[in-house]
Amino acid sequence: MQGFNQDIPIARFFACVFFIALGFALLVAGLVFIVDPYAIWRHQSSHKINTIRLEIPNSSQTSAAVLRSTLNPPDVLILGSSRVRRGFNETLASSLYGGNVQVAGIDALPLSTARDLFFTLSQGARIRRLYLEVNYLTSNACETKNENAVTKNELDLPFHYLSPENAVIYSLRTLKINLFPPRSFDSYFDKQGRYYDDQAKGATRAGGAQAHESRFKQLFKTIASACQNHANNAADIRDLTAIFHLAQTRQIEVILLILPVSEKWQTRIRQAGLVPQAAQWKREVTLLASQFHVPLLDYELRNGESDHSDNVSPSMPMFWDETHFSNRLGDQLLRAMLDASGRSSIRPKIP
Repeated sequence: MQGFNQDIPIARFFACVFFIALGFALLVAGLVFIVDPYAIWRHQSSHKINTIRLEIPNSSQTSAAVLRSTLNPPDVLILGSSRVRRGFNETLASSLYGGNVQVAGIDALPLSTARDLFFTLSQGARIRRLYLEVNYLTSNACETKNENAVTKNELDLPFHYLSPENAVIYSLRTLKINLFPPRSFDSYFDKQGRYYDDQAKGATRAGGAQAHESRFKQLFKTIASACQNHANNAADIRDLTAIFHLAQTRQIEVILLILPVSEKWQTRIRQAGLVPQAAQWKREVTLLASQFHVPLLDYELRNGESDHSDNVSPSMPMFWDETHFSNRLGDQLLRAMLDASGRSSIRPKIP
């Protein structure tokens, strides 16, 4: 140790370690900023990098939604689960609705978290219309838990809850997918904002049908086991009432959405005996919405459009899997939602 001290002083050693660590941190931060995997700083790319954007990882989805809303306040907010994120093309929605549309899709988003997130996102008082997805299987009646859920207090400090590990990993993946051609198993959004998924997860590859069936059978079993034998809708009613009251106070138009799922998923619901509970839940939500004069657009059973076998477009089937519809169906829904709520443009509120 004495010989080491003669070669390099302890203070200089730790100073070297500090500057090396600082340089590495700055290098990583610069890479994250240049690649911008969350599309926070850049929305239109002028070069090849960032023309393809990966999905935001689950642990950072809520915080990223808050950051995006803060940096680019939306006129229209479409809030819901991962089906919202994968199914609705934000670029097309903004063009159709005549204003800035933010699509905020959080994996397995329960109404309690949706309430807190809406309270946070609406603090800028610019949102003019809220489309909110509601679903019995992600309601408070089904006590499913999102391990990466962010609390209301945490939403006030979103920078503190973005995952640095996810930022680095997804920055590197975004850089790789832009430097090299996309592979068949890459899930990403293209430069037009359209989502693409790995169809090999379904029944398109040899042996894929069995894997697909097993995966979704286990997924549904996990979800259904959390559902009670009755609707138990009191918590949902409280959350929705709070959302409606806040929206009225801030003059935000609210429209509830029940989004389509494949016929196979509907069959699973029937076989599990959850139809009566889901129907009761829907009746109570509809009654509450009518009391607040809030429209509910039910697209769950759209004729002919809920067929998972409709894969005539190889690059964009109607459904990616049993629950996630593609932009092909999402584009139709965006237009139908606009027709149902009025075709007048959503103009930004002038301060």
